[in-house]
Amino acid sequence: MNKLAKLVNRPTLHSINSIITNTGRTHTQHSLLNRSSSLYYRSIATPSSSYTLSSHSLFKRSYSSSVTEPQQQNESNKQSNESNKNNSNENNNNNNVDKETKKNEHHSQKRQITFASLMVALFFGGAGWLYYDHLMVQKREKIKQIETYGSSSIGGPFSLVDENGKPISDLDFRGKYILLYFGFTYCPDACPAELDKMTVVLNNLEKYKLLDSIVPVFITIDPWRDTVEQINTYIKEFHPKFRGLTGTPEQITKLAKSYRVFISKAGKGDSYLVDHTIIEYLIGPDGKFIEFYGSNLTADQVTMKVVERMANKGLGGANTGEITKEKSMVDKILNIFSSSSNK
Repeated sequence: MNKLAKLVNRPTLHSINSIITNTGRTHTQHSLLNRSSSLYYRSIATPSSSYTLSSHSLFKRSYSSSVTEPQQQNESNKQSNESNKNNSNENNNNNNVDKETKKNEHHSQKRQITFASLMVALFFGGAGWLYYDHLMVQKREKIKQIETYGSSSIGGPFSLVDENGKPISDLDFRGKYILLYFGFTYCPDACPAELDKMTVVLNNLEKYKLLDSIVPVFITIDPWRDTVEQINTYIKEFHPKFRGLTGTPEQITKLAKSYRVFISKAGKGDSYLVDHTIIEYLIGPDGKFIEFYGSNLTADQVTMKVVERMANKGLGGANTGEITKEKSMVDKILNIFSSSSNK
């Protein structure tokens, strides 16, 4: 711009023409002067325009460079961001894959642990149940042994007097079943109720044609008041097959103990009562105790039990010959293995 100002400050064409006019130069000179001046101006204009063009091109270059560099920077930033995103996505995918793999491995290990725990629990549970069953069977066997020993000691031989005053013993009843009851003739309620039930049982047995195989027996536990005549009158109020027995207080006390009958006097004078066990006993044709029936059983229930015992020839009750040993599950398994090995 300074060079252009210096060129502008040079002498103009007007000043040159005025000088030529004033000096009176010729037309040819004037034309030559015009040509030279045009050339001069051309020489002046050319550098300035060239300078202007070069300046403009430099400006354009600087502007384009200033504009292009941020764009290139942005593009490079975008590419780097995209590459970072891709890398992060790949890392996330890898992490997800690792997590899924670890999760699957954890679940598989958990399933394996759960299955193993289940199998262990089943094994020990089954073993515990077998052991418990074995203990319970042994316990029941001990109870049966106690009952067997007790039942074998129930009853025994006796020698008493019947309702007619004649001596009688247990041997007189051999070959017959005995349905036995201990009571006394002054009993207000329990004894009459049980003797009535025994009467119904006898009537039921008659329907089964088994009445001839059994003898109902009433033994007094109050020999101090129950005389022979008193017993004879008392038993006639029930079934005609009833036999009534009495004896001395010592004989009755001994026999009651052998049948585990509880006896206790209550009251004073001749109006006392006797507390006693309310049980009916079934004795086999061999004179051995089979089983007993409590007051909670009905006449029909007692009838069916007696019929069953008669059908089984005295077996099935509480006597020693009918009891079979119960086997636990462990014993059954061992028997299976032992039988298979013997084969």
